[in-house]
Amino acid sequence: MRDVFHADLANVSLTEVMHGLSDPLRLRIVDLLARRGETECFAIYSALGISKSNASHHFRVLRECGLLRRLHQGQQQSARLRTDEFEERFPGLLTAVLSNVDDALRADSAESSPVGA
Repeated sequence: MRDVFHADLANVSLTEVMHGLSDPLRLRIVDLLARRGETECFAIYSALGISKSNASHHFRVLRECGLLRRLHQGQQQSARLRTDEFEERFPGLLTAVLSNVDDALRADSAESSPVGA
């Protein structure tokens, strides 16, 4: 079994977490995992319509900022949020982000739309 780096949350700064949450696609991954719980990685990138390599990059960023844990069982890989650990380190942050994720994604979509569209 391959050992994957998972950040020690005691060493993760708020700046690193905010960087992890700053990308709309990563917000969508976090939201999806919050709703589904532990999920096979293939199901995540299929649901979001992204490539495996693109998903891998975003999973790595989320792992490094302490939000995500990747699990490997043979060829199957899954991911889950480190909700309890994260809540202990940054109380209320994940709840606040998830309660506003739809608004944040809509705002990002509006900003990236062409003028007059």
